[in-house]
Amino acid sequence: METKFHTLTITIYNRDEVYDRVGELLHSFADKISLRVGYPVPDQNISIIFIIVKATTDEIGALSGKLGQISSVKVKSTTLKI
Repeated sequence: METKFHTLTITIYNRDEVYDRVGELLHSFADKISLRVGYPVPDQNISIIFIIVKATTDEIGALSGKLGQISSVKVKSTTLKI
């Protein structure tokens, strides 16, 4: 299967409880991640993470699916058309 670039925007609404789980999951996909930028908002207990991933459609689906199963986490993904 062909690898493509994808973007993921991950919004964490309960940063204190789930941030470590998200970090561990992203670490397990570290070889696929080209860029990771995080924006914590501690006074509102949220975080926003933007990542660029070079992976197959199946791999991006697995990552976004696992992230989406974590409570208080929302994921949006886009495949780049290049």
